[in-house]
Amino acid sequence: MAASPASAGEVGAQALSCKTSAGSTGGWAECTGSGKWRAKAVCDFEADLYSQRVDQKSRTVRVYVPDCTFNIEKAAVELL
Repeated sequence: MAASPASAGEVGAQALSCKTSAGSTGGWAECTGSGKWRAKAVCDFEADLYSQRVDQKSRTVRVYVPDCTFNIEKAAVELL
């Protein structure tokens, strides 16, 4: 699993710096700073899956996405 930065379109309006990583069926998102967000698993052949919501005040938080049944295309950060 190689970590990659979240795209500017997904993170930027809030004071967050995030990176994501995806393996074969699961992945994670990790953000530093403050803001409200959740991690999203973009799955093949099924609907996207989401982590719990995070209301982050500071520090670094890592959240794991639920595993996809078949394959995960990517993990992403969704601002709330």
